[in-house]
Amino acid sequence: ISRASCLLLVGPTLCPVSTPSPNEPQRAVQQLSGSGSRTRMAEDDVKVKVHFVAVGAAPIMKKTKFQISADHRFASVAIFLRKMLKLQAGQSLFLFCSSSFVPSMDQPLIDLRDAFAVRDELVVHYSLQEAWG
Repeated sequence: ISRASCLLLVGPTLCPVSTPSPNEPQRAVQQLSGSGSRTRMAEDDVKVKVHFVAVGAAPIMKKTKFQISADHRFASVAIFLRKMLKLQAGQSLFLFCSSSFVPSMDQPLIDLRDAFAVRDELVVHYSLQEAWG
């Protein structure tokens, strides 16, 4: 996975229905930085425990459980794991959730944990060749 393919542009799009007033951008900034920033700060404290399990001939890591910020996307898990395994750019890496499916790379970790956690851990199986699905 190249870093460029993992970037995701997320943000509000302001589409005024009528001609915007001169104060419109200031109001938009106030709305975005208002109550949302407090919620964002509370979410930053939340961590998802990710448990990596090697499948097939994949290299086994010494440490298999990591705490990752809940607001990260699944793509950040793939990038992190590639670094930990010291994989070359051309080597394949397959990631599976619940031993069966490949989550979308833009899926938030908090959503995956809420739906598929086992004992409050998101179990991610990894392989260098396709194992399931």
